Amino acid sequence: MSELSDADYLRARYGAPVSDRRTVWVVASALAVLAVAWLIWQVIVMGRPTATAEAMAMAVLSDSELQVTYNLIAPEGSTVTCTVTAVNDTATEVGVRQVTVGPTESEATSVTTTVATIQRASGTIVDGCFFVDQP
Repeated sequence: MSELSDADYLRARYGAPVSDRRTVWVVASALAVLAVAWLIWQVIVMGRPTATAEAMAMAVLSDSELQVTYNLIAPEGSTVTCTVTAVNDTATEVGVRQVTVGPTESEATSVTTTVATIQRASGTIVDGCFFVDQP
C-alpha cells in the first residue's frame, strides 16, 4: 500500500471539493451588468446641461429690502428660475424670492433683483436653479 499525502488522504476520505464555475460566472456577469448600468447612468447625468448661480454683490436698501446681484451660468437661450434667499446674522431666512430669467442671451448672465425681508438681512444665498425651458 502506498502512502497518501495529507491532501490525497482528505480527498479520498471526504471527496474532492466541488467547484461550481457556474456560480462564479453568474456573480461575475451580474457585477458586469451593474457596472455597465452605472456607467450609462453617469454618462446620462453628466451630459445634462446645468444651471448654476453665484451671488456677487448685495446691498441692504432698508430693514425690509435687500438688493442682490448674481451671475447665472446656463446654456444660451434657456429660461431658468433661481431661488434668492436673504439671511440675517444668525443665518435665519428672513426673505426669499424666486427669480425667472430668460431666455438668456449668453452663457453667463448678470442678474440684479430685490428681495423683501421681514427684518434686516446681512447675507444672501442664491441656489436651487432649475430650467423652465431649454433650447
